Amino acid sequence: MNIVDRRRRGVVLPLVLIIGMMLSAAIVSFVRRAVVDKFVVDNRSGAAEAAALARGGVQLAIAVLFEDQFQKRIAEQGAESTGTSLDDLWARLAASPLTMESGAVLTVRIQDSGARLNLNALVPVGLNESETEPSDEAEEFLTDLLERLIENNELPEDGQLREPRELARNLLDYIDVDEVSRSGQNENDYYQLQDPPYVAANRPLLSVDEIAMVEGFDSKFADLMRPYVTVHPLVGDSGINFNTAPPHVLSLIYYGDATDKVLADADLVKRIIEKRDAGSLICTETERAPEKCVGLNEVLELGEGSVFPPIDLPADSLVFEVVSEARLNDVVYSIEAVVDVSDGPNPRLLSWRAL
Repeated sequence: MNIVDRRRRGVVLPLVLIIGMMLSAAIVSFVRRAVVDKFVVDNRSGAAEAAALARGGVQLAIAVLFEDQFQKRIAEQGAESTGTSLDDLWARLAASPLTMESGAVLTVRIQDSGARLNLNALVPVGLNESETEPSDEAEEFLTDLLERLIENNELPEDGQLREPRELARNLLDYIDVDEVSRSGQNENDYYQLQDPPYVAANRPLLSVDEIAMVEGFDSKFADLMRPYVTVHPLVGDSGINFNTAPPHVLSLIYYGDATDKVLADADLVKRIIEKRDAGSLICTETERAPEKCVGLNEVLELGEGSVFPPIDLPADSLVFEVVSEARLNDVVYSIEAVVDVSDGPNPRLLSWRAL
């Protein structure tokens, strides 16, 4: 072999190695891209299936609520209503998640809107044209409520106002129909200085998120209040449903005589839960269902006292909050909806939010 052949051979071998490495890298890149594309397609397909399943869950909830109302009307013909309680069909739906052939799992949770405090019930907007101002009792209640929430939760040091009474007044002023604050100032002085400027709503709250728009509040404070409060129904003056509210909401029951009301303590919450666990209903008048009712005053250990906001128990709820959650592998799709079933076979969606 001459010198030229040796030189050619010495050049070809490295070229072959380089080309081989380039081909290997290209193959690896192609396989990786193919795997990534498959994951993308699978995730998109999974997300679409989960979204469709979650939407179907809302329709399932509406059907269950209608069936529950239908069964009650049949059972209560000529009898007193036993109200809305955790014994109802809708309350048991969350305990029975549905598994699809694809492996997707649908969980639907329904909650009576009365199971949380309706902030709009604190202001008589739309109920009585002669009343435009929240009562002093509403201010005292909201002040005590906010004070308890602030004390029981660590709030970030963000410079926001955290004085409970002023917060309570600002929230009531934001909802009531006039533009004069409870301190006699123009309600919009603060809001007009914001960027962009806006004005107090002077109407019922449309969502819990709207609390963040009120002077002294923010989105973190709204999230803090979310487990305790609702804004549905938008117009109404009914208080917390003792027969469906969870323990942390029962702690917001405000009761006592006309001049000295207090928030519920742990002992009262425990008594209510024990009565419910025993199959009883808390009733304003035990005559409505003598075999199941326990008197409200007996549970509260009251004489002539009352509850604020007032409620006639057992309460018949017509607005429900639905959470429909679909899971498929690593994909989770949730929808929150509020459903009004007051019109029987024609339910109305009051709100809808995909998470």
